[in-house]
Amino acid sequence: MRLAPKWRLLLALFLALVTADQVTKFLAVDRLTTAFDRAGAHGLGEKVAAFYALEHLEPYATAPFYVWSPVWRMNYVENPGAAWGLFRGLSDGVRNAFFTVVSLGAVAFILHYYRRLREEQRYLQLAMSLVLAGAVGNFIDRIARRYVIDFVEWYWWNRPDIRWPTFNVADSLIVVGVALLMLQPSRPADRPDPV
Repeated sequence: MRLAPKWRLLLALFLALVTADQVTKFLAVDRLTTAFDRAGAHGLGEKVAAFYALEHLEPYATAPFYVWSPVWRMNYVENPGAAWGLFRGLSDGVRNAFFTVVSLGAVAFILHYYRRLREEQRYLQLAMSLVLAGAVGNFIDRIARRYVIDFVEWYWWNRPDIRWPTFNVADSLIVVGVALLMLQPSRPADRPDPV
């Protein structure tokens, strides 16, 4: 059975973007912590195994790497909560159950909505693919370690104390996908087919 073009698009974007998210988080652990060295993981296979096995690496974080010192640095951070650290005060069990239900619900909603899109609705297909990949990328982190690895910090000109919350590629995919959905001109022809 051949997949329809819209499903091939979703599959290709999903695989590429989730892989990009996980690779960048792996690189954050590799370049912004000493965790792999401390675990004795030196080859790629050992490092990948350690990446999904090791937890709570903030004590092994190195100094931030400045991409452009006035406004952008890379810094290893573990976020057990949601955006801006929301829900980080909940107990681990409650927080993880909550995020599991929300993540699975989001994936189900996105796939249901995506199924209703027509082949020519590429803009919406792209936006939904970005949101799906971002949601799954962070969900993988929560399943593997009960928190999300963040590492990108943007801040006000030479003022790291005035900054945007630390984020990752999955967060960016969600934000861009949702922004695309919000900016989509609402025309009757652009709406998905009814169920």
